[in-house]
Amino acid sequence: MDENELKRQRLCTEILQNCRNELYHYFPYLDGAFASVGYRCTEKENQISTDGENFIAECGYLLKHYRQDPARVVRGYLHMLLHCLYLHIFPEKGIKPDLWNLACDIAVELVIEGEQIQELALPEDLARNRFIYSFGGKKCSAQQIYQMLEKKEFHESNEQLYTWFVFDRHDNWYESSGGERRAKTKRKWEKVLAYTGQNRHDQKRKRGSQKGDKTEYLQPAAKSRYDYKKFLKQFTFPREEVELDLESFDYIFYHFGMEEYGDMPLIEPLEYKEVNRMEELVIAIDTSGSCSSETVQQFLAETYSILSNRENFFHKMKVYIIQCDCCIQDVVVIHSEEEWKNYSRNIRIQGRGGTDFRPVFAYVQEQRQKKELKDLKALIYFTDGDGIYPRSAPEYRCAFVFLEQTQKMDLVPPWAVKLLV
Repeated sequence: MDENELKRQRLCTEILQNCRNELYHYFPYLDGAFASVGYRCTEKENQISTDGENFIAECGYLLKHYRQDPARVVRGYLHMLLHCLYLHIFPEKGIKPDLWNLACDIAVELVIEGEQIQELALPEDLARNRFIYSFGGKKCSAQQIYQMLEKKEFHESNEQLYTWFVFDRHDNWYESSGGERRAKTKRKWEKVLAYTGQNRHDQKRKRGSQKGDKTEYLQPAAKSRYDYKKFLKQFTFPREEVELDLESFDYIFYHFGMEEYGDMPLIEPLEYKEVNRMEELVIAIDTSGSCSSETVQQFLAETYSILSNRENFFHKMKVYIIQCDCCIQDVVVIHSEEEWKNYSRNIRIQGRGGTDFRPVFAYVQEQRQKKELKDLKALIYFTDGDGIYPRSAPEYRCAFVFLEQTQKMDLVPPWAVKLLV
């Protein structure tokens, strides 16, 4: 390699690093993702792409586009980073590559558009803007857009959509070699995704604590603990249990009998007490990428603090905890306080695919038909709200629980309750 080629490669690496630095100003919570990719600049192949380990750029291609429109390259850097972060670069078997590639490009561009950062804006294109506005501000997952493309729900041709949304090549997403290396890379991005979700939440909580040159508006805090507790307690029902009822016990007659007749109380406490409790519950956890293990542990701790109250649960409990992205990933049935604590301490999130809420409802219906769930009163779904909802209401009450106030709460169907934790 001659000296000129080395200079070109160093220059291209510096360009990509500058892109990263500019984006960090807007997305500090993506620090883990920024640190997870390297750069490989070559003189071969007229393209730019990523394999999850590096951004691979042909020097002439990158220099040409950066000279023409630097902002487009900065946006393209974020475009490729989101492909890695959302695990687009690990397509499922049997998927149609041309539709998957396009779906992933549309999905990440919708995310970027939703950020409304002027410095990343593309030249005005009314037709493209019309297509974006048709989503109503909703950031659909690649899986959802893939299904729309398969069903040909868009009026625009795929060729037109390519010209609007494609930035990088995706050929190396489908390489059959390096299976173990690819699996290791996928595990890395799964961890980065979980870290980023928690990091973004922490960054939002810290807003307003440092002096800066931007203005932000605080939203009023929701009384989430009260609302969530109230929601759960409304499904308790009266039942007698073997327990001394000291509340209805009259100490006057008891004391009088002991004073007058020795060891002969005139009245003793009832051995049965009527309490309001809940016996069955289903908790579903959206594992599409929005919930890190730490976040889920917080949610379970909040739920446990309510259910562990002696007035809320029977001694015999049956709690289904279901992990689901676009399909059921894991089901655990909790029967005791000790099982609950052990599960929440050692929870392992499984999934990280697209979001579809319907499999959980189908599974619950199966359990009800098998009489495994005999008297289910409520299902709680912990999620970010961006998924496919059932069309009809179930026979039991359902609540979609959110970690923070978000526009995605508007997607929840009217038959379900929206809560904040």
